[in-house]
Amino acid sequence: MWLLLREGVLPEEVLPRLGEQASLAEVRRLGERWAIAFPTNGVTAEAFSQWEEVERAVAAEVRDFPLVQSWAASVEIGTWRRGEAPLWIAGPCSVEERTSFLELAHALSALGVHVLRGGAYKARTSPYSFQGLGRQALDWLAEAKDRTGLPLCVEILTEAHLEVYLVAGVDIFQVGARNMDNYWLLTEVARAGKPLLLKRNPQATVNEWLLAAEYALLAGAPWVLLCERGIRTFERSLRYTLDVGVLPVLAHQTALPRIADPSHAAGEARFVEPLGLAALAAGAEGLIVEVHPNPPAARSDAQQQLTLDQFARLKVRGEALFAALQAQPHGASANHSKPS
Repeated sequence: MWLLLREGVLPEEVLPRLGEQASLAEVRRLGERWAIAFPTNGVTAEAFSQWEEVERAVAAEVRDFPLVQSWAASVEIGTWRRGEAPLWIAGPCSVEERTSFLELAHALSALGVHVLRGGAYKARTSPYSFQGLGRQALDWLAEAKDRTGLPLCVEILTEAHLEVYLVAGVDIFQVGARNMDNYWLLTEVARAGKPLLLKRNPQATVNEWLLAAEYALLAGAPWVLLCERGIRTFERSLRYTLDVGVLPVLAHQTALPRIADPSHAAGEARFVEPLGLAALAAGAEGLIVEVHPNPPAARSDAQQQLTLDQFARLKVRGEALFAALQAQPHGASANHSKPS
């Protein structure tokens, strides 16, 4: 059993209530809060959930990711309602200039995009590559949100940036593939109570990915948007191999929403649309796509970013495909897969 204590509650205030089980308890720190793990001897999690000091009780010995498997809340972001249409998250890899970015944000809003993405601080493989404009980019993102009403999805690289992201009004914290198993970052960001977009590390197994989501849910994230962005295999025709097979696997394992990132998997704009459509056909509930007003001039990921016209075409085709897949024979209603 795991007891996640409320903020400000010390383990010493709870351990005496455990009686004989206290001698076998293990105390751990999760960010600024404490957790206590101990054998339950058959006592259910519901019994401990009634304690005033306990925020959440988890029967973690039952399975590796109980919160991921039992999660069953509703998901809404902006104008998107789950199951009615694919979720569209779009915008440039990096926010590079105010005027063109605001124009792009308005154009994406007019196309019906649900969430605006854009990079502020960038994690780059080379230290000599463009690292993003930081606070300046966040200011422009906040302005775009104010002008269009679009929620913001922005990658966060360190917990030190958390406060400025909250001030900028970031709605979904993106934890990138490089940080999928940065459990300290996951815990700290999740404590803000915002949803996370969690990208799969190219080397991660499904279990490792879902355990990372478990960290976020345990620390307080209301939901986690699982994003397949390609895994590393022997094949080099594309930047990564988009694992479309993982999408039905996720649907079997958890009711958490799942999307795909065809931009990073493709590495070239010409392949983004077919990969995106393949992901939707395999069970993705949406796509996150890089779109730039002038891709050749982009300071990061220029080759894989779509023009506005290319994205509009993908969106039309993707929505038609999604609608066809949602149509149920004999009047059956659509439903989301629940873990068995």
